Amino acid sequence: MSHRNRNLAKAVLEKVSHVFFSYSDTVKLRLEKTLISRVPRAAFYNLSELRFLWLTYNSITSVHPSSFVNLKALRELRLDGNLLAAFPWEGLRDMPRLQTLGLHNNRLSSIPAHAALFLPNITYLDLSSNKWVMVLHMRL
Repeated sequence: MSHRNRNLAKAVLEKVSHVFFSYSDTVKLRLEKTLISRVPRAAFYNLSELRFLWLTYNSITSVHPSSFVNLKALRELRLDGNLLAAFPWEGLRDMPRLQTLGLHNNRLSSIPAHAALFLPNITYLDLSSNKWVMVLHMRL
């Protein structure tokens, strides 16, 4: 990705955050097939009523552990079809009501044993079509 495209992707996410700043009652947000390559700290902080967040089929390679801070009402997070080789499982503690987590079709190769600690209310977890090398036994 060129330097210009990276800056554009960063600007897109920053603009979206600012646009929704005054719409704190937003409950569903879909950012699909964009140039977004990373999700920075507190990217959706002002969207405390958000229940559904779809960041699918972008070019996301990194998610900051504090990207989803203040999303206590979030029920569904989809990051399918990105380029994630790692996921910040500890960041899920900021979403206590999360029931659906989609990480389908990324580049994940393993899941740390402690990941299960952050999935207490998950009823649907899609980890298919990744680059699995090792999956540790997890009790959910």
